[in-house]
Amino acid sequence: MPVSARFHELRDKVLAAVDDKFAEPVRLSFLTKAGGPVDPTRPAIEIEAVLRVGEGKNTSVAGSRDAGWRTRIVADKAQLHIDRTTYAGPQPKQGDKVKALSRWGEPWFEVADVDDRSHTRIVLNLNEA
Repeated sequence: MPVSARFHELRDKVLAAVDDKFAEPVRLSFLTKAGGPVDPTRPAIEIEAVLRVGEGKNTSVAGSRDAGWRTRIVADKAQLHIDRTTYAGPQPKQGDKVKALSRWGEPWFEVADVDDRSHTRIVLNLNEA
């Protein structure tokens, strides 16, 4: 555990206020490898965290000057922001899964990569699963 800085108390209050308004329940399922079986050393857990999913920005890609060659690509970016100070679960890794428990259809996401360098949040960059 790192040494406490003067601003940590304020940081923790701000994170708690944000999570109080924006966090939602999610299930973290830890796998041995991407698409692999469940990792028995890291059991699944349910937590509350801030899940942000992009609005589905449509981008036109031209294969030629002919409009008939155009296709649309949906580029959704998703991130899960976990409060580092309250999270007690295993370290998430690339290939793990996240299930949005309070969203219609309970969609699954796959962890593309993990940014754990921030002192406030563990950020999981997600893809649709």
